[in-house]
Amino acid sequence: MKKFSEKPPMVIISGSCLNFDKERKKIVELIDYLQFSVSTQINCEVSSNGAALGWDFFNIYFDPSLIEKLIVNFPEISKEEGITLEQQFVLWLTKQFKRRNLDYHLKLNDIPYENTRGFRLDPNNYRDDSLLEDLR
Repeated sequence: MKKFSEKPPMVIISGSCLNFDKERKKIVELIDYLQFSVSTQINCEVSSNGAALGWDFFNIYFDPSLIEKLIVNFPEISKEEGITLEQQFVLWLTKQFKRRNLDYHLKLNDIPYENTRGFRLDPNNYRDDSLLEDLR
C-alpha cells in the first residue's frame, strides 16, 4: 500500500535499501538530527514503497522549508553538483548517510512547483521600440 504525503507541497526523495523495516529507524534518526541542528520540528515522513528483487523501496517526504533552513546551517549543500537546490540536497543527504556507514540509493522523485500557463518571461528582458531603432 502506497502512502502519499498528507501535507503538500513536499519534496519527495525515493530510495532503496535491503531491509527497510530495520533501516527506517536509522533514516529517521538522521532526519531528527537534521531537524535538531536547525532547531525546528517540521513534518517529515519516511514510508515504504514496496519491495522487488530483494530490494525494499521507500520514500522520504521533506517539507521544502526544512531544506531552506538546512542550507543556512550547512552551506556545503549548495556546492554539490545538482542543478536545482533539491538535487544538491539529495546528493548531500546521500553523503550524510554514507558518513554513518549507511548505503542507500537516493534520487529526487518529485519537487513542488508552481502551475503556470504558457511561458514565464522576465519583464526586464523584453524588447522595446528603442532597441529596434538601434538595430536599423
